[in-house]
Amino acid sequence: MNINDLDYFNQLIKQKNFSKVAAAFNVTQPTITMAIKRLEREFNTTLFLRDRVHNELIVTPSGEQLAVHVQTILSELQVAHQELNHLADQHMVLGLPPIIENYYFPKVAAELQRQEILENIQTLAGGSVWLRNALRDGQADVALLGSTEPLAYRTLVAEEFDRQPFNIFVSARHPLATRKRVYFSELKREKFVLFNSSFVHNTAFNKLTRRNHFRPDVVFRATDTHVIMNLVAENVGVTFLTGIVDQHRDDVVRLELLDDEQPAFISSIVTRTSHVLTPMQQRVIQVLRATLEE
Repeated sequence: MNINDLDYFNQLIKQKNFSKVAAAFNVTQPTITMAIKRLEREFNTTLFLRDRVHNELIVTPSGEQLAVHVQTILSELQVAHQELNHLADQHMVLGLPPIIENYYFPKVAAELQRQEILENIQTLAGGSVWLRNALRDGQADVALLGSTEPLAYRTLVAEEFDRQPFNIFVSARHPLATRKRVYFSELKREKFVLFNSSFVHNTAFNKLTRRNHFRPDVVFRATDTHVIMNLVAENVGVTFLTGIVDQHRDDVVRLELLDDEQPAFISSIVTRTSHVLTPMQQRVIQVLRATLEE
């Protein structure tokens, strides 16, 4: 079976137009037609029907079923290419959300350097939600991910190493700055500065807003903790961050939440179930476990 045929088929499912698919791959339309015919012979079925009255291409039930498998096949091939490229380059890609990178990774890096394997590590930055998909797609070999619930996915293996609460951060000039603790419901009229949707913080934040029955006024979203904290310091809004944020500044005040059954920021070492760890990658995992689970 020709992999190109699967690529053409996958795009035809999306485009439902032979000419557009041919143009996308810079091939002739008969090339796409012959690819579909080969697949139909392979599976002894009809994958598409032409509605010449309405000039439409209709995907048959067989076509829809094959599309599910083709997407899986192409995804696995992409992961295989990524993994083998990493092996050829003799390096490991480690996914790190910024907060986890700032708080946990320096200690890990020191031990990796001591064992002379730090130079083999490349880091991939992003929010935990985005990195979870990057790990599945093979862009990363291992990731340290945050979540609000223990991670349980068929394609991923997670080892939890820490849990921390979420806190509210306000400007030192904010009226709440004289407090040490606050109920989330007291923030209904506040303006918020938050991470964007690629960060797991939003899952916890949305859970609390739903529980307290209010729609938050989010005035700005960012991907950088320092940007968020600088905006909070200027009293642009308050923010909601995990307690591991390294504050160390006089212009921002941390407040504990008094709510019962609060979501927690769970940190985990995560790998793909299909990924065969090299000896070097196994050493890195051992360092992660030893330093993070102390």
